[in-house]
Amino acid sequence: MAGLVDSTNFTPSQISPEGRLELLRVWPRISLRRVLTVLLVSALLLWGLEATNARPSELIAGIPNIRNFIVRMFPPAFEMVDETLQTPPIPLGFVTIPRIGLANVTFPFPEILYAVVQTIQIAIVGTVFAIILSIPFALLAARNIAPHPLVYQTTRMLLNANRAVPDIIFALVFVAAVGLGPFGGVMALAIGSIGFMAKVFAEAIEAIDPEQVKAIRATGANRWQVISYAVLPQAMPLVLSYALLLFESNVRSATILGLVGAGGVGFVLSKYMALFQYDLLLGALIFIVLMVTLVDRFSDIVRRRFI
Repeated sequence: MAGLVDSTNFTPSQISPEGRLELLRVWPRISLRRVLTVLLVSALLLWGLEATNARPSELIAGIPNIRNFIVRMFPPAFEMVDETLQTPPIPLGFVTIPRIGLANVTFPFPEILYAVVQTIQIAIVGTVFAIILSIPFALLAARNIAPHPLVYQTTRMLLNANRAVPDIIFALVFVAAVGLGPFGGVMALAIGSIGFMAKVFAEAIEAIDPEQVKAIRATGANRWQVISYAVLPQAMPLVLSYALLLFESNVRSATILGLVGAGGVGFVLSKYMALFQYDLLLGALIFIVLMVTLVDRFSDIVRRRFI
């Protein structure tokens, strides 16, 4: 196909009849390889459907149960707590103006907001820790800068083992170690994300231009100077993009980890579900949707600014 049509050497009038037919062809040519590929994908899909008992008839029969569950969630409700507005004294030179205006005014406040804010805090701290811990593993797991093939293979095996363990298992381990609360969630996100982040960071490092590395190395730079001035600057846009993606994922993961006592909004969701308070559950879900939307907008702004 490339030999039939080359816009740099041929004009439209010089395209051969065979080339015109290829350009006008809607469907690809049927070949033995494509037929075998379709058959293999179909066999894998059927194998998966058989193992998972995926039957549309059962889903259709369960639609009334889904409807009843959704009906019980409406109208949404919010668990409110009384908050007191405290206005501190205002220092003005040598004079301090006492509290004025709305001092000590009590107003209702949605309790779920505290859990939403805590979830974002868990995601921020867990993501930062995960990035810091992942960079050394990424440098050892990148084929083009790993000090030795054995180091490369060993690091890859460790990262595979880390990715094989679900985040909720890490949450259970750290909750057992440090007790209930957000610190266990932070540690679960930080340690559980190393395998994924180090892998994508390593792939970003492997995609850099080797000529720049050779140029820096030709100046007599040592290994760490090459990494600092040739490797990391080239990989940084992809690293930042993956870091933002991890942050968005950790916001959702922190919600799930709260179900096992790792703090955040998941703990509140588990309470509402255990008490069959579905109206409060819907109210919490509304705040979660707003939280995820704001995080997505923030990530988009940062991505446009730096990438």
